[in-house]
Amino acid sequence: MKVIIACCLITAFSLFSFTSDLQSLLTGDYIGFIFRSDPDFSDLLMIADIDWQSTFYVVSKTGHALYFFFFTLIMTFLYRMRTALLWALFLAVSSEFLQLYTNRSGRIVDMLYDLTGTLAAIFVLFIMKKSAEIVEGNRRSMPK
Repeated sequence: MKVIIACCLITAFSLFSFTSDLQSLLTGDYIGFIFRSDPDFSDLLMIADIDWQSTFYVVSKTGHALYFFFFTLIMTFLYRMRTALLWALFLAVSSEFLQLYTNRSGRIVDMLYDLTGTLAAIFVLFIMKKSAEIVEGNRRSMPK
């Protein structure tokens, strides 16, 4: 069952990462894939298209972080934190490189948004663990 859940998460991620036009996918107009045999790897370094004034850009990048936040949480509960971190890192890096082979743009800055979501999940898990330890410690110290 754990493998099926992980595969569903990765499949959903792939649909959003590799469709040729994300905006059309989100509006329900079009789902398509275009293969480029000659990607321009210098696109990974591009930052000129960062546009914090664009609602679509902000929503898209927030989606990066939120997906990886929930992905890391779910994978940590299914497996271990180290496994979740390795999968998150693998997906963040590989998806940006693979997007260069589609009609999408792979960016290192997108990897940073992905990893921000992962780090936020780790922080939440750390806080939850500390809170559980405090509660358990308080229970032990209570008179019976």
